[in-house]
Amino acid sequence: MENRVICECSGKCIKEAIEIFQQTNEPYRKAKKEVTLCNRNCCKKALSRLFDMVYFGKFDLEEIHTILDDEKKRILGL
Repeated sequence: MENRVICECSGKCIKEAIEIFQQTNEPYRKAKKEVTLCNRNCCKKALSRLFDMVYFGKFDLEEIHTILDDEKKRILGL
């Protein structure tokens, strides 16, 4: 589950995003740029939720996968 790509722009997976968020003291907006390497909003919802999970120390990877699936469906118009 942790090997799924969370950001298509950077190609980073969920595990890499968690590690980056755990290692930074930056607020979400700056930490997001470290993961995405861009300013797009395609993965904003999933990354925002993952950032909160890292902050509180409780991970629900199924929720992240659901958010990513919903976003993919929205983009494809399904």
